[in-house]
Amino acid sequence: MLAVTPISETCVGGTCATGQLAHPRLRPTQVRRLARGEALFSRGEQRTQLYRVERGALCHYLRWDDGRREIIEFAFPGDIIGFGHLGEHITTAQAVAKTIVSPVSEEAFEQLLETDAQLAARYAVAADREFDYVRARAIAAGRGKPVKRVASYLAALARISANEGHTGEVITDGYSSGAVADQLDISLDALADALRDLEQRGIVAPDREGLRIADLDALEQFADAA
Repeated sequence: MLAVTPISETCVGGTCATGQLAHPRLRPTQVRRLARGEALFSRGEQRTQLYRVERGALCHYLRWDDGRREIIEFAFPGDIIGFGHLGEHITTAQAVAKTIVSPVSEEAFEQLLETDAQLAARYAVAADREFDYVRARAIAAGRGKPVKRVASYLAALARISANEGHTGEVITDGYSSGAVADQLDISLDALADALRDLEQRGIVAPDREGLRIADLDALEQFADAA
């Protein structure tokens, strides 16, 4: 965890209005104040910013479609929050007290990942959580439609892979395995039929390294409309 340095309402060039220095590595240029109960970000919102908690605390939780609320963690001063691999948040961060957060740049975050083992572990867990969430949504949305589940699953894998720095065009994992069929709650034959359907539509194609996503936009549109 990073050391906490008192800050004022605004900081420019690493120096705050009070003359106190912001954290030298993060260099916040602006802070945001949250009232108790106010959300920093909510499920479904676009992921546009990473934050560092300066004062107060946030309850970070995931609300499932059946109404269950799963508390992931509480973020305290020095903690970074808001990271993930998908383009939108699947979780909500809500202030449990008067809270101040500052923005963290992607560059600073990457540097911190190299030196902060706890942050790196949280980042890895976030990827697993997103995958489980997308898989559960795909199953719920595709009842009776295996091809929709498979399309949603492949689209999520491609997006996560792209956000991890890979091209996202080739799925190298065991996409046609029994483990994937079990995860999607369909038979292995249904998985094979769904992959064949998507291939015939020109959306995916076999590749020597795995499965090539020929048209990601079409795959996502098909998953939404199927």
